[in-house]
Amino acid sequence: MDLLLAVTPSHVSYNWKSLWSLKIPPRVCSFGWCFAHQCLPTRANLTTRGIPCEDSCVSCELLAETHRHTFFVCSKAADCWEKIGLGNLTHNLLLTADNFTATLFNLFDKLLLHHQHLAAMVLWSLSKSRNAKLWEATDTSPNFIISHAKDTLQEWSCMQRTKHQEQNPTHTSSWVKPPTGTLKGNVDAAMFDNNTIMGYGMCFRNSLGQLLLGKSGFLLSFSTVLEIESIALLESIKTAISNGMHTVLFETDCKSPVNALTSPVVPISEFGNLESNVVGCCLVIPTM
Repeated sequence: MDLLLAVTPSHVSYNWKSLWSLKIPPRVCSFGWCFAHQCLPTRANLTTRGIPCEDSCVSCELLAETHRHTFFVCSKAADCWEKIGLGNLTHNLLLTADNFTATLFNLFDKLLLHHQHLAAMVLWSLSKSRNAKLWEATDTSPNFIISHAKDTLQEWSCMQRTKHQEQNPTHTSSWVKPPTGTLKGNVDAAMFDNNTIMGYGMCFRNSLGQLLLGKSGFLLSFSTVLEIESIALLESIKTAISNGMHTVLFETDCKSPVNALTSPVVPISEFGNLESNVVGCCLVIPTM
């Protein structure tokens, strides 16, 4: 459950449209909105509201875990900003800041568009790193945090371009029956309700074109398009296994997951974990 603790004065006006218009994953935009309002459940926020917990930073355990410290002052955060060439800028802004929200918007105002995208992703990735250490006892390095930010942005951007191309096809194609003795599973996925709900559907037909099984479902998700297409493929493979299907040809309208599965390189990201699960399930399906 996400805990939101708003503390930003309501009378202060900022250019919120600039935040929502960034070409980044919707879940990162939502994170940015919570971040700018200082309503993330940092230990300092929780302690202020009477929730008993340690107030020290999860990463360095030296100072109180405020938004300012966790995302800018903490040594891990400071290393991230240095590595992407924004160390001096963030340091100077912190020295002259009137309040945290003003510092954030001043930072983005001074950046070129592609640097704005990277900065937003790094802030999000720092949050993921903090949560991983708190809940999974996994400590990630600044290099990993930056790589995770860049990889997630690249995956999402690639999928946006792919989706745009698929929505404007230059030709139409018809469904083709699978070879004799083979089943075909068609899979598709989509996002709804401001990209917070993932819907998926699948159907299985034999070599005569006869429908054997159909299934649909939904999940609450802030995943990237690439991830939801992979989740749908994973669900269809699990359905095939649970229904005793043996030789199945899976067909999807999105090329990116297929290309990723055939690539020898597994990305270090949430999609990389999904990709490994898909491959693992494929190996489970018995062949005859």
